[in-house]
Amino acid sequence: MSLSQAIQIAVTGLQTTQRALQTTSDNIANANTDGFTRKKVEFTNINLLGRGAGVEVSRISRSVNEFLLRQIRDTQGVTNNFEVRDKALQEIQLLFGTPESDHSISNGLTELKNAFEALALTPENQAMQFEAVGIARELALRVSELANNVQRLRAEADSEIARLTSLLDKGIQNVSQLNVQIARSITLNQETGSLQDARDRELEAISEIIDIQSTENNDGRVDMFTKGGRSLINGSISINVAHTASGSTNAVTQYLNPTDAGYPGAITGIFVNGSTAATDDITPEITGGQLNGLIDLRDEVLPNLQSELDQLATTLLNRVNSQHNTGTAFPPPTTLTGTHSFASTDTLTATGTIRISTIDRTTGNVVANYDSPGLNTITSVGALLTSINGALGAGTATLDTSGKLVITSGVATRGIAINVNNSAVTVVGAETRNFGHFFGLNDFVQGVTDKSDYNSFISSQQANSTTAVGGTSGTLTFNISTGSTATQAYVNSQTLDTIAANITANGTLAGAGISAKVVNDGTGRRLVISDGGLDNFVITDSGSLLSDIKMSIDERAQANVMTVRSDISNDPTLTARGILSRTAAVGARGISSGDSSAANAIAGVFDVQQTFNSVGGISGAQTTIAGYAAQILSVQAGLAAEAQSQTEFNQSFLESLQFRSDADSGVNIDEELSNIIILEQAFNASARIISVVDAMFDELFNTVR
Repeated sequence: MSLSQAIQIAVTGLQTTQRALQTTSDNIANANTDGFTRKKVEFTNINLLGRGAGVEVSRISRSVNEFLLRQIRDTQGVTNNFEVRDKALQEIQLLFGTPESDHSISNGLTELKNAFEALALTPENQAMQFEAVGIARELALRVSELANNVQRLRAEADSEIARLTSLLDKGIQNVSQLNVQIARSITLNQETGSLQDARDRELEAISEIIDIQSTENNDGRVDMFTKGGRSLINGSISINVAHTASGSTNAVTQYLNPTDAGYPGAITGIFVNGSTAATDDITPEITGGQLNGLIDLRDEVLPNLQSELDQLATTLLNRVNSQHNTGTAFPPPTTLTGTHSFASTDTLTATGTIRISTIDRTTGNVVANYDSPGLNTITSVGALLTSINGALGAGTATLDTSGKLVITSGVATRGIAINVNNSAVTVVGAETRNFGHFFGLNDFVQGVTDKSDYNSFISSQQANSTTAVGGTSGTLTFNISTGSTATQAYVNSQTLDTIAANITANGTLAGAGISAKVVNDGTGRRLVISDGGLDNFVITDSGSLLSDIKMSIDERAQANVMTVRSDISNDPTLTARGILSRTAAVGARGISSGDSSAANAIAGVFDVQQTFNSVGGISGAQTTIAGYAAQILSVQAGLAAEAQSQTEFNQSFLESLQFRSDADSGVNIDEELSNIIILEQAFNASARIISVVDAMFDELFNTVR
């Protein structure tokens, strides 16, 4: 070996050792940097014509356990999913209250029952009247606030989905750019460890947002997919991801699956490729990460709670109002105004009879009576007005500018009272209401969302909309507000989707603005039949469809607008306590101040087992109103407990994985310092060789001279 070769070999030793010292120094400097992985310098000897010619750096590798890294990303996605759920459900728990809390809905229902029982004992006691109305007002406020907070949380979830989608899109573009840089560096034989660390940090951030899987190609680039197989990055080619937040939500605002016949819904999807086509909506493909947790909250967990609150509110409204409309206050009001809007041409399908009386507000004596003929002979709202007018002396029955039925005594010293007797007015199918309740003339609480209860109807939750409805085939008959009728036949082998499509395609119904659709409810589906112009209509059925699917008024959003009727809220003495005599002649006592029949009946509502249909996350059941409220609370408490438990478990598991990863990839300061000593000795040795060879060259030159 020549002296110049010896120097060249020693120089390679100096260069490689210097490179290794730089790497070790970088390791130590970044020992506490998140996402930094320890770099290892690997050496290889240089061979020249079969003889050693020094050393060189073969590569600088990262200490990374790729399998463990994928586990961490997967677990991070699961953890963030449950963290999102846990945060929202804990807030719901605080709003809902515990069963023993004074501010829980269950406690409010018990208080309202007790207040009407106390009122029944002393019906003429104004303090008891004010107490009952005050408790009802507070209960209605709790229910509406909770329902409105549910929609606030849904809107916030949708806004957060839009924000995270924007971050996801940015992360995808960053990974794509890093792919290009890494591939170029590999081609140029440059160090890529720092770029790979940066890419891993981006992938980790993405995995917190959405569940992904990635594979590394031979050229160093990674391909990234959703767990559903949708390509997000293919080498250096990436796609754009976007979602536009809806801004606000309500009980009927929904995201619809791309396979749904009504797609798109009011809430749009998460789209790729800058498209809004159903095929580019990846929302159903997202099964993990923060996005999945937020989507589940927005589209299932919170809508379930809304549906349950709506059914609770509707049942409370219907049962209390049904009884309140059988009674009257003393003294009775001079005017009764209905809750629901009608047209004079609206069909009236009813049976039984009623009595309407004008009453002396001081004595309670009857001034005039209207005893109706059989209501089956009165076939429209206009015919009802004609029948009443003229029978009450100065009293009149009209529709106001909003279409609400107004019955007034016409004299300030006289009041109006109604005995609903055995009246039964058809709502939908076999469902009926008493006369006062149907028009809402003496409602205690209100929850009307769109003019009236009779322009939209909805079924209970069905398992799906793609299997046969079963039951008995028949024909649906629609009595339309114009006075006309339309029919739609169905057979028991048809699905809800088919029935909805047939109703919508019916020319007569379409001309009247009536259509049908199937909407989501929890894990199930519900049929909705409604009038786009908010006109009233009546549906009857010759088969069993309406009863089988439990078709009823569309209660969606009733919890959000539930309130005590304004005139009663302002004047609690208008609370019904007694009942108008059905037989009192003119001049005889029609109402007594001490009569507590109606108050007793209202109090009794809270002890009766009510039928609750399957909605949201609760199966159909027979229970009291307070019992159903307790079920809602129990379900929410269970969901919150599960989310909290899963969050804690996955956080613990994630920490253990991270600890193992840090042991593999993290920087050990002691080990690096030890490496510095070894590298220092190697550097000194190479420098010593150069010094010795340099001395030998001097000696050689001196000899030649």
